[in-house]
Amino acid sequence: MNILIVEDDNFNANIIEKLLKKEGFEVNVAENFQDAIACIDKSFYNLIILDWNLPDKSGYEFLEELRDLLIDSQVLMLSANDDVEYRVKALNGGADDYLCKPYSHVELLARVNSLLRRTNSNKNPVIQIGNVFIDKNAKEVRLDDECINLTPAEYDILEALASNQKKTFTKFDLLNIIHNDYASSAISNVIEVHIKNIRRKLQDKEIIKTVRSVGYKIVV
Repeated sequence: MNILIVEDDNFNANIIEKLLKKEGFEVNVAENFQDAIACIDKSFYNLIILDWNLPDKSGYEFLEELRDLLIDSQVLMLSANDDVEYRVKALNGGADDYLCKPYSHVELLARVNSLLRRTNSNKNPVIQIGNVFIDKNAKEVRLDDECINLTPAEYDILEALASNQKKTFTKFDLLNIIHNDYASSAISNVIEVHIKNIRRKLQDKEIIKTVRSVGYKIVV
């Protein structure tokens, strides 16, 4: 699981980073809005831990940017403000959870694990792309009324692309999503094979666009 910490306080960011790495998570840290945008442009994150106060723009503005880009990562908002209106604003703006400072490490880990256990199916249970329907509850893909038989890896790749339609995924991103080791898989062109099979099964070579020298994205 990949986690992005967006926190301008280096001391707090380092503590959270060490805590999460100790639990076996892959972790990146961004200190401001611009760095955070650069991170999501390069990688897919299962969870983003987002501080409300950032030096260039607010964490809430970054949250709005995420949801405008249709990026469906879980978001845990951190804030020193425990006013109800802030909690409501964050949750209505697309945050999945809100944690007030100061907090215990035990509670932070509990919130992280709870969010990562959730599926995104409650947000968008069915994604439609033309005549392709992706049911995230049933983990099924239909072409019109016909159920398409995808392998687990093919399904995970298609769901990730479809859930983040404005994002270009690198091969490394997609390997992480299917829990494959990059070092042992890079030479085998495993992602190219999966993409080719998805296109063939969906009878549409254009549904997944190859972005030259970068990766892949969904074209609507």
